[in-house]
Parts: sequence; structure tokens; C-alpha cells
Amino acid sequence: MKNQWNQFPFVLRRKILLTFLAGLASIALSLIIFIITTDHILLVLGSIIFLASLVLVRSLWSTIARGQYEIVEGVCSSVISPVIRRYRKIQLIDGQGAERTLLLSKSAKFQIGARYRFYFQTGPVVGNDYLDAALSTNSFLGYEALGEPAVPEEQAKENG
Repeated sequence: MKNQWNQFPFVLRRKILLTFLAGLASIALSLIIFIITTDHILLVLGSIIFLASLVLVRSLWSTIARGQYEIVEGVCSSVISPVIRRYRKIQLIDGQGAERTLLLSKSAKFQIGARYRFYFQTGPVVGNDYLDAALSTNSFLGYEALGEPAVPEEQAKENG
């Protein structure tokens, strides 16, 4: 199990760990408040949150252990934030020059021209770019910044 843990990508290990710690903090805090005030309802709610986090951790672990996730890597070419929506439209260009659209939470910050690697749970593919992007919002596992894209030698000479 420890060997398997070390083989998981760092971003996904962090997601599992933070999910578990959030549930643990919930049960610990509600237990402390229960000891002080004997509030049974808060203890039950904290326990439910803890159990839900355990179920989510188990689900994430099995998804990652089975390799049921997809990696999308590319350079961010544009970030569009629709006014009323809760998501951002991220345009990525992969190594072969193909463009891909992702719909992700507005809380995530992206920089145009930077390389990113995104992790998604594998799921159904409709074939329509917009619908595939919309379905990917529920299967998003995490992302990591890979840094600035490499500048080709000719461009570097032209730029001085």
C-alpha cells in the first residue's frame, strides 16, 4: 500500500490527504465542542462529515489505483470568465498543437502562456467539445503548474 501511495502523482496524493484531514478536523472539532457543551447534534453532523470524507478518500484511492484518470497537459492559450457563470473556460494547446477546452472552477488561477497538467476521472465522452468540457467539471481531480513553455532557439535569437 505504501509503495502504491508513492506511485500516485503528487497532486492526487495531496487531494486524498487533504480530504482525509478535513474529515478528521471535522470530527475532532465536533468532539471538542461535544465535550464542552454536550451538543449531540453537532457531534452527529461532524461524524457524518468524517464518514463522507472517508468514503470520498476510498473512492479517490480506488480511482487512482486502477488508473481510471486522464492526464491533459498543455500551454494555456486563453482564460475566459463568463460573468454569471461559476466556471472559467480554459483553452489549452497540447504538444501536437491541438486545442482543448476545459471548464474549471473560478477559484483556480491560471496564467496565459504557462504549462499545466490537469487530472480528470475518466468518464463518458460525448464527442461534442462543449459537452465533453462541461462533463469534465464533475470529474476534475486537480492540476499542477509545470512552468513557462520552453522558447525555441530561433525565437530567443530574434528577441535578442
